[in-house]
Amino acid sequence: MYTLKIQKLRNQVARVDNTLEKVNLLTQAIRIADENQDIEWGYDLRLDLISEEIDLAFSTESLPAFAWILQAYDENPELFNEEDFLWQYKWMMSELYDNPDVSREQIDAALQDFEQRLLRNGYGKRAIHNEELSDALAQKDLAKIELALKNVNALQRDDMSDCEACEMDAEVSAILLRNGYGPAVEKALPLIEGQFTCAHVPLRTAVNLAYEGYKSGDNDQADKMAKMAEKEVFKKEKDSAILISVIKLATYFSYTNPTKAKEWIERFLPWADGPDNRSMFQLACYICEAMVNFNPNEEFRLELSERHNLFGGKEIYTANEIAIHYGELVEQLADRFDKRNGNHNFRNQLLKL
Repeated sequence: MYTLKIQKLRNQVARVDNTLEKVNLLTQAIRIADENQDIEWGYDLRLDLISEEIDLAFSTESLPAFAWILQAYDENPELFNEEDFLWQYKWMMSELYDNPDVSREQIDAALQDFEQRLLRNGYGKRAIHNEELSDALAQKDLAKIELALKNVNALQRDDMSDCEACEMDAEVSAILLRNGYGPAVEKALPLIEGQFTCAHVPLRTAVNLAYEGYKSGDNDQADKMAKMAEKEVFKKEKDSAILISVIKLATYFSYTNPTKAKEWIERFLPWADGPDNRSMFQLACYICEAMVNFNPNEEFRLELSERHNLFGGKEIYTANEIAIHYGELVEQLADRFDKRNGNHNFRNQLLKL
């Protein structure tokens, strides 16, 4: 029976460590469920897939899987519990913001739909404002950051709010942009001291403070934060969702320890094999900045997959080649995001670089 095939694949998922392999196994299981028109298996397997793919630097299967889940629930509300996928809806909102081909109208419609589902299940709008704050931070738009923070803090936390560590980390990022390095360090103390943690905090916080500390001339604190970040990376070195943090840390090292920066870029840049999205824009900005600190002829040995956007059928790439490639990419993405958002926020980030 097909259900035995599905269960066998799920058992394989439980035994493997590689997240990409888990996603591939679940995709196979979903195909079998769909071929047999088994909506309940299709629903459960897609929720599993989304939960696994969140640990990858780039997701490709989650958004269509989630669209299927929404349609399955709306057409069969008696079979499923809407509350089961509200947390995943938060992740999917980030996916929509990440994609420059998704219009503002589509994002606003999804936010409205998400809000309706939250409210009818007894939750508030704080999760909505968390997503708005995340987008404002990505755009580095101070007015939008101010408004989103005000909206977040005006509402009580509930089970759909971002975790306390993530919310505090977001506020640290906001303070870095709005008030500068010193106040941000003070705000970050509970995270640095481990009072609040989650999957990617304090790693993300420590990397930001190392980078900004160096730029602000606080080399001792920057070095302390970099060492803390390194320890966090070693705990999660199989989790490709840390990609942006490790590339930003490599950029910090390009100023303080170019040898280590080169090692980190050679190790982690091959992970950047996803679509051209908001994360790729951030990564390209940091790589361009890092390359400035190397001789243009410095050689990097990169084991890239064929789907990697830098792939050129070879293993050795010069700093100049890398800089040109990511410079062109970041220009294109800035234009696409600014066109989508109706402003110049991404272009302004390039000017500041």
